[in-house]
Amino acid sequence: MLADPVLSLIDTAYVGRLGSVPLAALGACTSIFHLAFNAFRATTAATTSLVSSRLQQDEQKAREVTQTSLLLGVTMGLAVAVTLWAAGRPILASMGVPSDSVLFPDACAYLYARCGAAPVVLWIGVAEGAFRGYGDTIVPLVASLTAAAINLVLDPILMFTLGWGVRGAAAATALAQFGAAIVYAVQLKRRNMLPALRRRSQSSVSSAATVTTNQKTAAAPALPSTSASSTATTTSRWDVIRTILGANVAMMTKQGSLLLAWAYATAKATRMGAAHVAAHQVGLSVWLVFALILDGAAVAAQVLASRAYANRDRAAVRTLLWYFTKVALLQGVVSLLLVDGLDWILPGLFTPDRTVQAHLHRLVPYLAAQQVLVSLTLVWESLAVGAQEFRSLAVGTTLATVASVYQLRQQTTVEGIWKVGIVTLFAGRLLTAAVANIRAYRKLPRQTA
Repeated sequence: MLADPVLSLIDTAYVGRLGSVPLAALGACTSIFHLAFNAFRATTAATTSLVSSRLQQDEQKAREVTQTSLLLGVTMGLAVAVTLWAAGRPILASMGVPSDSVLFPDACAYLYARCGAAPVVLWIGVAEGAFRGYGDTIVPLVASLTAAAINLVLDPILMFTLGWGVRGAAAATALAQFGAAIVYAVQLKRRNMLPALRRRSQSSVSSAATVTTNQKTAAAPALPSTSASSTATTTSRWDVIRTILGANVAMMTKQGSLLLAWAYATAKATRMGAAHVAAHQVGLSVWLVFALILDGAAVAAQVLASRAYANRDRAAVRTLLWYFTKVALLQGVVSLLLVDGLDWILPGLFTPDRTVQAHLHRLVPYLAAQQVLVSLTLVWESLAVGAQEFRSLAVGTTLATVASVYQLRQQTTVEGIWKVGIVTLFAGRLLTAAVANIRAYRKLPRQTA
């Protein structure tokens, strides 16, 4: 989980060397890409849950979910790329970066250099979810490390050696994501999980079955028409598609509303001035590192919960809920102490601007204080996703976003954004996750001696 946010941290550190204006422009673009890409990161969680639960029934069903979800991911990625390319300038304006802003040239350069990688990013998200569903976290680790290594090498070359500046940072990130996609493609091909391979395999099997049937026709009684079997297969396939779409729509609604809150927070910081949004960008990048480290336990929670709920094992679910609550509290406290200890090094590491550094010194205590809340929220949400409480999470997170935006509108400093607005968002999400887990647990059959 640490490898993915390293991409953002690398860009932030290098762009910070260019000055506070490019760093502020990166802050606006980062929120746009969080909204555009991470709204569809919901497909990762949905794919993980669906694949893991299907594996408890039939591996072929899990493979069908993977293949269909991969096609869905590429389709959505193309739509995102076209939207960002066609409406990039109005989108930047909505984030507080109009065409007459000093941030606009750098923001445009970053946005257009990176948006073409959207299909790859969404395809990666589905592939990651599939491997998680199989309980394989090694492949996602290798893919993420590959992306981080490529970005680390290309950032200084493209930004400084070739003189591309902010555009170089975006290009390095996009190329790094292509590198991760290649890792996933190789592994998916080896496991015969790519849609094209599956169609060839089915065709071969169908041909072989036809030959065998023809050979046996003379000796065997006439078999019933295969039309009923074909209809059943088609119906089953549509059931899979409907299940995938239903889960993804609910999870994208949840993630989309969540990211709207983050986008609004960045837009609010942007309108406060370059120093505020620059501090917000650094704070968000560091916060994401720790949030995604905390999310590592949440991935395990989701996979194990999916299996327990698929088996209708009430005792196992109860044990998981209690165990992962303790894990969430423990790692939240450790994360709190680590973030709080960064105050002496963080500001000078990312920017030489004294005003931005002052904002960061005031911001770090709030980033630290909310780590336990964030940890509990991420773990409990993943347990609820494992229970496939998709709709409950979508509705509750939307309400939490509304409450958060209301609080964010009243803030006048970047510190207030994190102290009030973001805390409100996570408190609402935590309450939603608690209700969803209780709801799912009560649906399980009581076990008698």
